[in-house]
Amino acid sequence: MSFYEPLRSFELHMPSRVLFGINSVEKIGIEAKRLRAAKVLVVTDKGVSMTGAPERIRALLVKESLIAEVWNKAETEPSIGCVVGLRDYIVAGGFDLIVGLGGGSCMDVAKAAAVLSRNEEDPEDYFAGGKREFEKEGIPCITIPTTAGTGAEITWDAVVKDKTGIKAVYEHAYVIPSLAIVDPMMSASMPPRLTASSGVDALSHAIESSLTKYTNPITFALALQSIRLISGNLRTAVYQPNNLEARYNMALATLMEAFSEMNAGDIEAHGFGHLIGSVYRIPHGVACGLALPHAMEHNIVVSADRLAMIAEAMGVDTTGMTLKQAAYVAVDAVIELIEDVGLPTSLKEVGIKREDLPKLAEQAVTIPWIKVMFSNAIRDMTKETALKFLEEIYGEE
Repeated sequence: MSFYEPLRSFELHMPSRVLFGINSVEKIGIEAKRLRAAKVLVVTDKGVSMTGAPERIRALLVKESLIAEVWNKAETEPSIGCVVGLRDYIVAGGFDLIVGLGGGSCMDVAKAAAVLSRNEEDPEDYFAGGKREFEKEGIPCITIPTTAGTGAEITWDAVVKDKTGIKAVYEHAYVIPSLAIVDPMMSASMPPRLTASSGVDALSHAIESSLTKYTNPITFALALQSIRLISGNLRTAVYQPNNLEARYNMALATLMEAFSEMNAGDIEAHGFGHLIGSVYRIPHGVACGLALPHAMEHNIVVSADRLAMIAEAMGVDTTGMTLKQAAYVAVDAVIELIEDVGLPTSLKEVGIKREDLPKLAEQAVTIPWIKVMFSNAIRDMTKETALKFLEEIYGEE
């Protein structure tokens, strides 16, 4: 593998603690007490509230003699205003533990508000690529995912839209939750479209984190296993929603890719995914999936060996192929999976106009929060390269 040369040192960030398994969520009350909590705020959204999960969590906390409330105002693709509103609610209410319950947006809102509650400068100053880093640890935070894909349950980042509506990211060790409780049963109610979108997001994290300049042997091994699990289980999870084995494996795959991504980072697919998703309000997993095959093809020239191993992880027999041939087969396998779960594969399919591409290319290389994604990539991103990349995602007329 090319990333072994030259031999180099690397750094790993570990999640604080993870509980994984069926019905592991039943331990939430005991774990909250272990963190010495007295007053707990469960952060979620209205969609998750309709499933009854927040009240279930609140009841488990109350059973352990804790005061617990539910705040269900988390936004899909959350804005900085949403996070600040939650931060103010936390401070005013004197909460000493936050539980982020839901998909990536709910968990990101909870993680961001928890750390901002003890770091009092302008919230936008703390974005990655911004003016400052967090100086104080936040209020303890427990995450409980109800989707399988984002990996937000363990990562050291939280995605939030800035005041202009562009997705930015908080990225710091203090953002890492105190505990993640990953119970595959919590994702059993995910509808097919969300299952597909979340699963492709997980696949994007796994593949992109395999192709960054920071990829190392440990993250790569985890990413490959995540890719194997996603390739073998996402279709089943989408079309057989009650298949517990598929749900279990997708939850496990997400946990693995999250560990890889939080250490090795994302590259072009998430860079363009964040941009496209922000401007056109396209669901995050869908937006990343649009760019993923093109990010892979873009990197064949520098990472054919890694992509060949990704092809094998996706179940492709690469016997007799050159590394470059196997790398292209990996791209085809990803396109086939995205199509099989019913997601679009071109900008044209989601209504984006070709005349919009030059402006998007300009934004890609000038917005700090987007540029930081490209800084993980092996290849440089220029305005000209960005425009060519977008034209490829657009598809044929």
